[in-house]
Amino acid sequence: MQEKPFQPDRREPCFCGSGLRFKHCCGSFADDRKPPHGVHVIRDFLSAEACKQFVASAEKSTSTWLKVVDPERSTAAKTVYMSDPRRVTERVDMNAHQTELNRLVQQVVHRFIEPEFADKAAWFEKPHVLKYTPGGYYHMHADSQHMDPQTGTWSKTLDRDVSMLLYLNEGYSGGALRFDNFHYTLQPEAGMLVFFPSDHRYMHTALPVATGTRYALVSWIALKMPAKVCAQAPSSAIRL
Repeated sequence: MQEKPFQPDRREPCFCGSGLRFKHCCGSFADDRKPPHGVHVIRDFLSAEACKQFVASAEKSTSTWLKVVDPERSTAAKTVYMSDPRRVTERVDMNAHQTELNRLVQQVVHRFIEPEFADKAAWFEKPHVLKYTPGGYYHMHADSQHMDPQTGTWSKTLDRDVSMLLYLNEGYSGGALRFDNFHYTLQPEAGMLVFFPSDHRYMHTALPVATGTRYALVSWIALKMPAKVCAQAPSSAIRL
Protein backbone atom coordinates (compact mmCIF):
# COMPACT_ATOMS: atom_id res chain seq x y z
CA MET A 1 0.00 0.00 0.00
CA GLN A 2 1.33 3.41 -0.98
CA GLU A 3 1.18 6.39 1.36
CA LYS A 4 1.43 10.11 0.70
CA PRO A 5 4.41 11.82 2.34
CA PHE A 6 4.06 13.07 5.91
CA GLN A 7 4.39 16.81 5.35
CA PRO A 8 2.38 18.65 8.01
CA ASP A 9 1.89 22.38 7.51
CA ARG A 10 3.39 24.21 10.45
CA ARG A 11 0.14 26.12 10.96
CA GLU A 12 -2.19 23.12 10.98
CA PRO A 13 -3.25 21.16 14.10
CA CYS A 14 -0.53 18.80 15.25
CA PHE A 15 -0.96 15.18 14.19
CA CYS A 16 -0.60 14.06 17.82
CA GLY A 17 -4.04 15.40 18.75
CA SER A 18 -2.83 17.93 21.32
CA GLY A 19 -4.97 20.71 19.84
CA LEU A 20 -1.89 22.88 19.33
CA ARG A 21 -0.52 23.86 15.97
CA PHE A 22 2.26 21.67 14.65
CA LYS A 23 4.75 24.54 14.97
CA HIS A 24 3.96 24.89 18.67
CA CYS A 25 3.94 21.15 19.38
CA CYS A 26 5.76 18.27 17.66
CA GLY A 27 7.28 20.64 15.09
CA SER A 28 8.51 23.23 17.58
CA PHE A 29 11.97 24.74 17.29
CA ALA A 30 12.18 25.42 21.04
CA ASP A 31 15.41 24.28 22.70
CA ASP A 32 13.60 22.91 25.74
CA ARG A 33 10.91 21.01 23.85
CA LYS A 34 9.86 17.47 24.67
CA PRO A 35 10.43 14.61 22.20
CA PRO A 36 7.77 14.57 19.46
CA HIS A 37 4.78 12.28 19.78
CA GLY A 38 5.85 8.67 19.16
CA VAL A 39 9.49 9.15 20.12
CA HIS A 40 10.03 7.53 23.51
CA VAL A 41 13.18 8.33 25.47
CA ILE A 42 14.02 6.43 28.65
CA ARG A 43 17.18 7.57 30.36
CA ASP A 44 19.31 5.20 32.45
CA PHE A 45 17.51 2.11 31.20
CA LEU A 46 20.84 0.29 31.28
CA SER A 47 23.18 0.76 34.22
CA ALA A 48 26.52 2.50 33.85
CA GLU A 49 28.32 -0.71 34.82
CA ALA A 50 26.49 -2.79 32.20
CA CYS A 51 27.27 -0.16 29.55
CA LYS A 52 30.97 -0.24 30.47
CA GLN A 53 31.07 -4.02 30.20
CA PHE A 54 29.46 -4.07 26.75
CA VAL A 55 31.74 -1.30 25.48
CA ALA A 56 34.86 -3.00 26.85
CA SER A 57 33.89 -6.15 24.96
CA ALA A 58 33.06 -4.20 21.79
CA GLU A 59 36.44 -2.46 21.86
CA LYS A 60 38.19 -5.84 21.77
CA SER A 61 35.95 -7.31 19.05
CA THR A 62 36.21 -7.28 15.28
CA SER A 63 33.74 -5.32 13.16
CA THR A 64 32.51 -5.21 9.56
CA TRP A 65 31.13 -2.38 7.42
CA LEU A 66 27.37 -2.48 6.95
CA LYS A 67 25.24 -2.23 3.82
CA VAL A 68 21.71 -0.95 3.22
CA VAL A 69 18.58 -2.55 1.75
CA ASP A 70 18.41 -2.30 -2.05
CA PRO A 71 14.73 -1.44 -2.69
CA GLU A 72 15.04 -1.98 -6.44
CA ARG A 73 16.23 -5.59 -6.23
CA SER A 74 14.49 -6.66 -3.02
CA THR A 75 11.30 -8.68 -3.27
CA ALA A 76 8.72 -10.09 -0.87
CA ALA A 77 10.69 -13.33 -0.90
CA LYS A 78 14.21 -11.94 -0.62
CA THR A 79 15.86 -8.82 0.81
CA VAL A 80 18.95 -7.68 -1.11
CA TYR A 81 21.61 -5.45 0.42
CA MET A 82 24.06 -3.05 -1.23
CA SER A 83 26.93 -0.75 -0.27
CA ASP A 84 25.96 2.91 0.02
CA PRO A 85 28.19 5.89 0.88
CA ARG A 86 25.28 7.40 2.81
CA ARG A 87 25.87 4.83 5.54
CA VAL A 88 29.25 4.77 7.24
CA THR A 89 28.70 2.30 10.06
CA GLU A 90 30.39 -0.84 11.40
CA ARG A 91 28.72 -3.83 12.99
CA VAL A 92 30.60 -5.26 15.97
CA ASP A 93 30.89 -9.00 16.47
CA MET A 94 29.18 -9.49 19.84
CA ASN A 95 28.29 -13.17 19.40
CA ALA A 96 29.70 -14.00 22.83
CA HIS A 97 27.03 -11.75 24.36
CA GLN A 98 24.16 -12.53 21.96
CA THR A 99 21.97 -14.30 24.53
CA GLU A 100 22.31 -11.34 26.87
CA LEU A 101 21.54 -8.84 24.10
CA ASN A 102 18.47 -10.85 23.06
CA ARG A 103 17.26 -10.85 26.66
CA LEU A 104 17.66 -7.07 26.86
CA VAL A 105 15.54 -6.48 23.76
CA GLN A 106 12.91 -8.94 24.94
CA GLN A 107 12.69 -6.98 28.18
CA VAL A 108 12.21 -3.73 26.26
CA VAL A 109 9.51 -5.32 24.11
CA HIS A 110 7.45 -6.68 27.00
CA ARG A 111 7.98 -3.80 29.41
CA PHE A 112 7.63 -0.81 27.10
CA ILE A 113 6.76 -1.51 23.47
CA GLU A 114 3.82 -3.88 23.78
CA PRO A 115 2.00 -1.66 26.33
CA GLU A 116 2.69 1.49 24.32
CA PHE A 117 1.47 0.07 21.00
CA ALA A 118 -1.36 -2.03 22.55
CA ASP A 119 -0.23 -5.07 20.57
CA LYS A 120 1.87 -8.17 21.04
CA ALA A 121 5.16 -8.54 19.25
CA ALA A 122 5.52 -11.33 16.70
CA TRP A 123 9.32 -11.15 16.59
CA PHE A 124 12.29 -8.84 16.89
CA GLU A 125 15.33 -8.82 14.67
CA LYS A 126 18.54 -10.14 16.20
CA PRO A 127 20.02 -7.14 18.01
CA HIS A 128 23.50 -6.01 17.14
CA VAL A 129 25.94 -3.34 18.21
CA LEU A 130 26.83 -0.53 15.80
CA LYS A 131 30.12 1.31 15.90
CA TYR A 132 30.52 4.88 14.63
CA THR A 133 34.08 6.22 14.45
CA PRO A 134 34.99 9.79 13.34
CA GLY A 135 33.15 10.50 10.11
CA GLY A 136 30.67 7.70 10.77
CA TYR A 137 27.04 8.56 10.13
CA TYR A 138 23.80 7.32 8.57
CA HIS A 139 21.97 9.55 6.09
CA MET A 140 18.28 10.38 6.64
CA HIS A 141 16.21 7.21 6.23
CA ALA A 142 13.07 5.35 7.26
CA ASP A 143 13.53 1.88 8.71
CA SER A 144 10.56 0.15 7.07
CA GLN A 145 9.52 2.19 4.03
CA HIS A 146 10.92 3.26 0.67
CA MET A 147 9.88 6.27 -1.37
CA ASP A 148 9.11 5.87 -5.07
CA PRO A 149 10.83 8.91 -6.65
CA GLN A 150 8.44 8.84 -9.62
CA THR A 151 5.22 9.06 -7.61
CA GLY A 152 6.57 10.62 -4.43
CA THR A 153 4.71 8.03 -2.36
CA TRP A 154 5.97 5.68 0.34
CA SER A 155 5.56 1.90 0.48
CA LYS A 156 6.35 -0.50 3.28
CA THR A 157 9.12 -2.85 2.18
CA LEU A 158 10.21 -4.41 5.49
CA ASP A 159 8.12 -5.84 8.34
CA ARG A 160 9.44 -3.44 10.91
CA ASP A 161 6.88 -1.63 13.06
CA VAL A 162 9.04 -0.30 15.89
CA SER A 163 12.69 0.74 15.89
CA MET A 164 14.77 0.72 19.05
CA LEU A 165 18.18 2.07 19.99
CA LEU A 166 20.07 1.55 23.22
CA TYR A 167 23.10 3.82 23.56
CA LEU A 168 26.09 2.34 25.34
CA ASN A 169 28.59 5.14 25.83
CA GLU A 170 29.45 8.82 25.87
CA GLY A 171 32.83 10.52 25.53
CA TYR A 172 32.47 11.38 21.83
CA SER A 173 31.43 14.55 20.01
CA GLY A 174 28.77 14.69 17.31
CA GLY A 175 26.75 11.56 16.69
CA ALA A 176 23.35 12.98 17.65
CA LEU A 177 20.07 11.40 16.54
CA ARG A 178 17.93 13.76 14.43
CA PHE A 179 14.26 13.27 13.51
CA ASP A 180 14.09 15.30 10.35
CA ASN A 181 10.31 15.75 10.05
CA PHE A 182 10.12 17.17 13.56
CA HIS A 183 13.27 19.33 13.65
CA TYR A 184 14.22 17.40 16.77
CA THR A 185 17.76 16.42 17.71
CA LEU A 186 18.61 14.15 20.63
CA GLN A 187 22.11 13.83 22.05
CA PRO A 188 22.57 10.19 23.17
CA GLU A 189 23.60 9.31 26.71
CA ALA A 190 25.03 6.05 28.01
CA GLY A 191 22.17 3.77 29.04
CA MET A 192 19.53 5.73 27.11
CA LEU A 193 16.77 3.73 25.41
CA VAL A 194 14.93 5.25 22.43
CA PHE A 195 12.11 3.66 20.46
CA PHE A 196 9.70 4.95 17.81
CA PRO A 197 7.55 3.78 14.85
CA SER A 198 9.61 2.59 11.89
CA ASP A 199 7.59 4.37 9.17
CA HIS A 200 8.61 7.43 7.17
CA ARG A 201 7.08 9.92 9.60
CA TYR A 202 10.02 9.08 11.82
CA MET A 203 12.78 9.42 9.24
CA HIS A 204 15.98 9.94 11.16
CA THR A 205 19.65 10.67 10.71
CA ALA A 206 22.64 9.54 12.73
CA LEU A 207 24.68 12.73 12.52
CA PRO A 208 28.43 12.40 11.90
CA VAL A 209 30.69 11.57 14.81
CA ALA A 210 33.41 14.20 15.05
CA THR A 211 35.71 12.67 17.65
CA GLY A 212 35.71 9.45 19.64
CA THR A 213 33.62 6.35 19.00
CA ARG A 214 29.89 5.85 19.50
CA TYR A 215 28.40 2.42 20.31
CA ALA A 216 24.67 1.65 20.12
CA LEU A 217 22.57 -1.50 20.30
CA VAL A 218 19.83 -1.67 17.64
CA SER A 219 16.85 -3.88 16.82
CA TRP A 220 13.50 -3.70 15.04
CA ILE A 221 10.22 -5.18 16.22
CA ALA A 222 7.36 -6.63 14.17
CA LEU A 223 3.97 -6.40 15.87
CA LYS A 224 1.29 -9.06 15.36
CA MET A 225 -1.62 -6.97 14.09
CA PRO A 226 -0.15 -5.07 11.11
CA ALA A 227 -0.38 -6.94 7.80
CA LYS A 228 2.95 -8.36 6.69
CA VAL A 229 4.55 -7.35 3.38
CA CYS A 230 7.25 -10.04 3.19
CA ALA A 231 6.64 -13.69 2.43
CA GLN A 232 8.37 -14.76 5.63
CA ALA A 233 10.11 -13.37 8.68
CA PRO A 234 13.74 -12.30 8.16
CA SER A 235 16.43 -14.86 8.90
CA SER A 236 17.49 -12.74 11.86
CA ALA A 237 14.01 -12.87 13.45
CA ILE A 238 13.71 -14.03 17.06
CA ARG A 239 10.11 -15.04 17.62
CA LEU A 240 8.21 -14.26 20.79
